[in-house]
Parts: sequence; C-alpha cells; structure tokens
Amino acid sequence: MGVMAADEPSASRLAEVRAARIEKLAKLRELGVDPYPSTFDDRQPIGEARDQAPEQNNDDAEVRVAGRLILWRRHGGSTFANLRDQSGQIQIQLRRDVVGEERYALVKLLEVGDFIGVAGTLFTTKTGELTVRVQEFSILTKALRPLPEKWHGLTDPELRVRKRHLAFIADPEEMQNVATRARFISNVRSFLEDHDFIEVATPVLESIPGGADAEPFTTHHNALDRDFYLRISLELFHKRLIIGGFERVYEIGRVFRNEGIGKEHLQDYDLLEFYWAYADLAALKELVQRFYATVIESTFGTLKLPYGDDVLDFTPPWPEADYFELFRKIGVELADYPTADALLPVAQKLGIADAKPGLGRGRLIDMIYKKEIRSTLVQPQLLTGHPVDISPLAKRDPADPARVQRIQVMMAGSEVGNGFAELNDPLDQRSRFEEQQRLRDAGDREAQMLDEEFLEALEYGMPPTAGFGVSIERWLMYLTNSPSIRDVVAFPLVRPAPEKPNESG
Repeated sequence: MGVMAADEPSASRLAEVRAARIEKLAKLRELGVDPYPSTFDDRQPIGEARDQAPEQNNDDAEVRVAGRLILWRRHGGSTFANLRDQSGQIQIQLRRDVVGEERYALVKLLEVGDFIGVAGTLFTTKTGELTVRVQEFSILTKALRPLPEKWHGLTDPELRVRKRHLAFIADPEEMQNVATRARFISNVRSFLEDHDFIEVATPVLESIPGGADAEPFTTHHNALDRDFYLRISLELFHKRLIIGGFERVYEIGRVFRNEGIGKEHLQDYDLLEFYWAYADLAALKELVQRFYATVIESTFGTLKLPYGDDVLDFTPPWPEADYFELFRKIGVELADYPTADALLPVAQKLGIADAKPGLGRGRLIDMIYKKEIRSTLVQPQLLTGHPVDISPLAKRDPADPARVQRIQVMMAGSEVGNGFAELNDPLDQRSRFEEQQRLRDAGDREAQMLDEEFLEALEYGMPPTAGFGVSIERWLMYLTNSPSIRDVVAFPLVRPAPEKPNESG
C-alpha cells in the first residue's frame, strides 16, 4: 500500500471531515437553503470591485462579488473572511446586527473552501484592509472536501501536478501561466494572420506518421478495424496543402510522441507549424526573428526575459552558429567520419552510453551534439548548416550537398524552433525516406517511415517552400522562466497516484 502525499490528510481524517461537511450540507437543505444554486446575478469580478475603493471615510461604494472562502475568522457576532475569484481577493465582514440573526446562523455552516456571493459596501479597516461590509450573502457551493492542511503553501511537488486544481487554489500565481499562454497564442495567431497565413486543421489519426523523428502512439479504429497512429507532426499534410495550391498556411495542433518524461518533454503538446510557398531560407530567417520578437514583446512587454541565471535578449538580429564549426570546437571534424561505423568510436569515447552499432550516422551526430554542444548555446541565436543525415525533410545546400538549408532557434541550451527550406525533389525525398526506413527496420524506433502517399503527392510538384515549427509549451517554458515544461501545462500527464486506503461516504 502506498504512502499518501504529505499535504493530504489521512484517509480516516478525510472521512471524518467529509462526513461533518455532509452533515452541514444536509442541515442547509433542512433550512430550505439550496447549497448549489444556478447563479449569482449581477456579480462583479473582485478586482473590479477593489477598483471602486472609496476615498477615506466614504462608505458609499456598493459591490456585489462572489468567490471561494480562503480564510475564516469568527469573533462572536462578527466574522471576517477572505473571498477570492480569478481576478483577486478581498476581505469581507459578516455581522449579526447587519445581516440579521436568521441569516447569521448560517455562517456556522460555512467553511474554508465554500463559495459564497455577497453584496455590501466597501470600507477600510483600522489596519488598512479594504473590506466589504456584507449586507446580504448567498451560499453558492458547499465544498465537501477540505483543502489540504498546508494548502496555502502546497509543498508536495507531485501533488501540485497531479491535483493541479489544488495548486491553483493554493497559489493563484500558478494560474498566470495558463492566462499567459492564452495571450501568447492569440499574439501568435495575430502575427501570422497579419502576414496572410491562414489557419488550417489536419488529421490527428494517420496511417503513417511522419514529419519528425519520434516514436508514435497507436490506436485502433473499430469501424475500419485497423490501427492508426496519433500524429507526431503536422508537416506532411501541410505540404499537401502547398502542393494543392495554398501558399501560406499554419496550424496550432496537438501532437503525440511516445517518448520519455523530462524537463522539456511532454507526450502530448501543441505544435505550431507554418509553411510559406515561394520563400527561401533567407526570408524565413528574417521572418522568424521578427515573429519571435513581435510575439514576445506583445505578450511580455519586453524583449529581455530572465531564465535561470541568464537574461535572454530576443532583440533582432540574432547571431548565427554553424553546425560543423561547433563540432570543430569540440575536436570533431564531421567530414572525417563519413559513415556510422567511423563515427561510432568517437561517440563512445565521449561517454555516450546509447551509442551502439546499428544506429545511423545522423543519430550518432545528434547524440554527440546533445551531449557536448547544445547546452552551450544560451542566448537566442540561429543554428545553421546542419548535416543532411539529421534532416531528412530539408533541401540540400547547393554550395555543399552534405549540408541542408535549415535553421534551429536556440535559447537557454535548447532547440525552441526548427525551420527548413523544404525538400521538394521527390526522388531525393524517396532516397532519404528509404534510408530512414532501413534504420527503422534495423531497430531505430524514432526513424521516419516511408510514406508512399506523400511521395506520390510530391511528384505532382511542390513549389519552393519554407517551413517552420515550434512547441508552444517548450517555447513558453523558457519565456516564463519555468523550471519544467509541466509548469506551463494546466493538466500535464503524470504517473499514477500512489495507492491510498479506500474512502467511504
């Protein structure tokens, strides 16, 4: 039997408190009080009500607010409490001689966690606390479970994630990431639509997943009696749209990747991708920097944001880092290792435990890069000149066919954006897909599958196209100075809760 989280009451204590609350619920109903009414008319947000604060000694400002009781102090014929809604919190004062004996008797049936609505006038106490002198109140929701004993400082990190609703109650600041995300996505859409991109929706269920190196989830379609994959990318359907004649498209779509849980990895997240026909890599570089700067400044009011001990400066133009040159700085000349067999000893010498025979050259290059180089790229910059081995969907660089026309946006030692001059040569694409399929057949579960339907579509012709993608959650993690990507998701996937004793009632 597992151990309960430290912030949660024991099962016996919870059952006892819950039973007492249910008794109070029954008492309310006996008194003819509906503990779950449908509405509280003409309610103001508490933040708006606070803005009506009267001048000193002016008690004329009338307010009508509602929220959760988060603090409760009874003093004979007077009770003070704190009431909170999404916009803020305010102190309220309930007095027997104001609300009447009968109504005041209901106060003893209220507790922290309940929702009530109040109407009254604002005044400031001798201690300077803005307060509502309640003239009437309504019970809106009777809570049957107590908040955790340390709810005001909910300390157990797993409990904060698993029961995010409690974390929001304990610390309203945790709600800010959700609100920031909404503003951020609105600004993303505004920028792209101001630049004539149209929003599209593409399938989540795919016969063949593609567009990224990732292991997919599988599901079964009962009516068709066949398995499908949950998409890992939006790319290949967007390219079909470009082939069909659309010139600027974007989507913010949920993708699913069956990979490990970590600081910057989620199993399902929102991916932004956009595709721009007739644009080259130079145009994409300029647009991406302007895009990031505009969206960041519109959301946060600045282009300089803290992350950890650093301050990230997103002011364009950003510096560029050459992929091959970064490898030279760690003593590896990639051109000297043209095959996986040649590169494998280098990776093993660097202490990469997963570097084993059977992996492709691209996978080994990526492992070395992630272990030795990526963490050194802190300030916002563009990583360019990637090897063709790690970019199966990017157009080759005409000046060096061993490289591709690709950019990655780097910040805080992580990739936060990926763009290509998209490969539109169907024969070259087929060759690269065949190599990816060979690696997959050899055991690389993240290698891409050969997609005959996409290759057929590509043979009808796709104009020169620039494409770009970024995880909304990873981007926001760094912009909000969050220690984990889970902190910017309202309800992230978590491990199963520990076993608890059965609760009755």
